Amino acid sequence: MSEISNYEAQKKKLQGLCDEHNFTFRFFKDRYPITLVITPINDVATQMDMLGNVEETGYCSQDSSMCWYFENSELKTKVKGTFSIDKVLRTKIENILLKMISFWQQFFFRDLMENGKLRNFGVPVPDVPDSNSQRDSKQDTKQETPQDDTDDEPAEDSAEDDTEE
Repeated sequence: MSEISNYEAQKKKLQGLCDEHNFTFRFFKDRYPITLVITPINDVATQMDMLGNVEETGYCSQDSSMCWYFENSELKTKVKGTFSIDKVLRTKIENILLKMISFWQQFFFRDLMENGKLRNFGVPVPDVPDSNSQRDSKQDTKQETPQDDTDDEPAEDSAEDDTEE
């Protein structure tokens, strides 16, 4: 599977979790840091249902939200209003989010590299073969060319120093 299809699969899992718990989400991948915001569905019927199950599912006020973002190698969370979910659900959301971020970044980077977009902005990038066949042909030519002897010791067939008599 490609990175984008893996990303879409994780997004679908997150949508299922949110639907199951009467949440909506927004995933902001076009800015730094990448951010996930989850909010409760704000219709009256859903709010009444949440109040009835408050001991089982937790309580979320109407204007509440929970925001996750990955910054400085750490997943951080901000909560607005009263937003309570159990630890198991939170862990599921965080695991899905980390996978979504990883797959998105892989897709984004691959797109930049394969389409030469970094070079258009003058960013130096290492030369990367466009396909495996080019890389294989380069490796074949390296094996065919003789390599210099890089050992510090002299080769067996080299002449010895004649200065001593």
